[in-house]
Order: sequence, then structure tokens, then C-alpha cells
Amino acid sequence: MASKSLNNLGKPFQLHLTSGIIVQEMLGTKQLVTGSLNESKLRSLPEMTDSTKKEAMAFLEEMLRCSYQIQSIHLPLLACRMVRISLKYGWTKSSCVGLASLALSLVTVFSDFSEGYSMVKTSMSIAGSDKRVLCYITTTAYGMINIWKEPIQAILPQLKDVYNMSLKYGLIDNALASGMLHAYRAFFTGSLLKPFSKEVALFIRNNLERHKRMVMHLCALPVSNGISCLRGSSFGPQYVEEFITEEQLAEALRNKESTVCEGMLAIKMMCTSIFRRFDGVKATARQYLELFERQGRASAQFVNIYRLFYGGLLSLHYYRESREQFWLDRAAHAIQKMEVWTAESVWNFENKLFLLQAERHYAFGEMDRAAEKYMLAQESSKKHRFIHEEALACELAAAFHEKTGNVQFVAELIDRAVNCYQTWGAEGKVESLLLSP
Repeated sequence: MASKSLNNLGKPFQLHLTSGIIVQEMLGTKQLVTGSLNESKLRSLPEMTDSTKKEAMAFLEEMLRCSYQIQSIHLPLLACRMVRISLKYGWTKSSCVGLASLALSLVTVFSDFSEGYSMVKTSMSIAGSDKRVLCYITTTAYGMINIWKEPIQAILPQLKDVYNMSLKYGLIDNALASGMLHAYRAFFTGSLLKPFSKEVALFIRNNLERHKRMVMHLCALPVSNGISCLRGSSFGPQYVEEFITEEQLAEALRNKESTVCEGMLAIKMMCTSIFRRFDGVKATARQYLELFERQGRASAQFVNIYRLFYGGLLSLHYYRESREQFWLDRAAHAIQKMEVWTAESVWNFENKLFLLQAERHYAFGEMDRAAEKYMLAQESSKKHRFIHEEALACELAAAFHEKTGNVQFVAELIDRAVNCYQTWGAEGKVESLLLSP
């Protein structure tokens, strides 16, 4: 089946890829499908009738799904080939999957957010009523593309819906993927911890009892433990060092699970930043921040956002302490990325950019500009409903004003931080904050 399908692709399929081959193929395919005239052409394509080409498309779709699961560099090329075959021989259900995957590749490879966003909407509109196709496309759209353009809080219910729909139609792999995407996005964007903890526990239990996918369990466990850490010691691990270890990070890299490793690192740095336990993660940050910066300089994936945000905050803290250029370089990269992403979605990124800028001004001794940016970070976090980041902005502003002698602001800022953390459900943090001198 494999060789017969591959022989029907129209030209040889290259298994040994370079970045240049991928970029050339994507640019050529993009020109064929973008713009209003080409979108109209896509919508009016006839149905594919050649049985060998339909067989090839079905096989390519399976290859594409496998490539996504193992994070293969073949995914963009597979998507391009599926779109090109569709343009030449007509439309089939697999064509929508190929178009959605090309949209994803435009985002993750080129950071072409607008074109990817437009393309995946086109894919959804022409997918029809096939539930299998719709589940895959909506998972791709809401989990990995629309996050760069739409308020993240509006996307979370969509991911829950596609999780439930996938379960209903027996699409277990897609259900687990959408469930995992929802778990990480809900955690990092400040979903209320008490109800969210129940959702994650149910997801883990269902996976272990019914589906027995150990990789999914290992991916979900750091989120569950992160929630427990934030809620307080009576709910689980008290410190992040207890549930995300150096050995776990190294093992994920050895197994070539870089996204899993980056996700665990982001959770580790998030909890470290919130609990202000800087010494315990400094060596880890030094080892992994530059590594992921080199590997993902041109990429755009959800977990990059929080690795860079919390990594940037930690780097600026370490730079204030040491004046070491290494940390300033890491922070500068984080700020540059956040500026680009804020241009795509003020709602999702503006508050993070303001807080990074505030910490940088503080590190450079630019106190008036720092005070202004701390205020903007608080206002933007509140306006865009990131209550956990509003809490962090207030707490960092309080530390700044205390250090600079503006003690009249400190008590009010700490009270506001406590209220935000309590609303979020981070009782463990509230306890540590109230006990701190």
C-alpha cells in the first residue's frame, strides 16, 4: 500500500529533507492558494475522481497525522503535496486536512500568522459535515493557529467541544490531542484552579482507565502537579523541584520529545517565578533557555510563549543580580518575540510585553519608565482577563517600589496581588506571600 500510494504522488517524494527544500516547497505552494482569487478557486474545485490519487491522498493523510504526533519535519512537505494534488486532480475530504496542515506550517515555520489564520478558516468552511475531518481541522485551528489572533479565553471552550465531539465519534487520538492542548492552554492562561483541577484529574483518569496512552499521561502530569503546587501543599507537591526534575527534562530530550521538555520547563519556570524560588532553577534556565532559543528561533508554538515569558522574567532577575550578558541576551530575545506577537494579538500578549519591559527598565536603572510599564502591565492584565499575570505584575511592582523607596505603594499592590491569587485559586502562593516579611 505504501509504495503504491507513494508512486501515485506525481513526482518522487523526498524523504531526506533540508530546511531549504521545505521552505522552497512551502513558498511555491503558498503562492498557489493564497489571495482572494486562489481561495475562490479552492472553493470551486471539482471532486476528485481518480481512484489512485484518492488512495494516495488517504495515505498521505495518515502519514501527515503520524508526522504531527512525532513532530516530524516531513509535515510541511506532506501538507504541500496534498494541496498540490488537490489543485491538479480535484477535491477530497483529505484535501481539507492538507490545507489545514499547510496553514499550521505557515504559522510554525514562517510565523506567517495572518496567512495561516486565513487559510485554516478557509479549510474549516469547505470541510463540510464529515466529523472526522472537522475534528482534526478544529483541533489544529483552535489549538495551534487561532491562539495567535483571537483571545485565548474564547478558544478554550472550542477545544473542550472538539474533545467531546472526538470522543463521541470514536476519534480517540484526536480527543487526547485536543484534551492535552486544552489542558496546557488553560493552565498557562489562568483558568480558575479549583474547577480546572477536576477537569485535569478526569482527563488523566479517563486516559489511564480507557485509553492507556502513557505519553499523554506523562504530558498531563506536570500540569496536574503544577495546579497542586499552586493550590497548596495539602493538594500535592509543595515545590516545583519535587515534580519536574533535571532527570525528567534530560530524559525528554534524549527521547527527542522537545515539546514535552519545553512544556515541563515552562511550567517549572512559571511556578518558580510565582513562588520567587530563583536559586533552584538558575542552572536549569542557563542550560535550556539558550538551547531552545537556538532550536526554535524561527518557530511559533504555544509553549514558546510561556518559555520566553517566564524565561525572560527570570533572566532579568538574574541580570540584575550578576550583570552577566548571557541573561540580558536571553531577555532581549524574549522581548523581541513578544513585540512581534503583540502586533498579532494585543489581547494575548500586550500585558506580557509590558511586564518584561518594566523589568528591563528596572534592570537598567530607568525607574520612571519602569514604574510606568509596571502600571501598564497591571492594567493590561486586568483588561484582558489574565488574573494570574495581574497578580504577578502587582507583586513585581511592589518589589520594585519597595527597593526604590516608594513604600507608600507597596501595601496596596501586595493586597491586590493577594486578591488576584485568591481569585485564581492559588492558595499555596497566597500563604507564602502573607508569611513573607
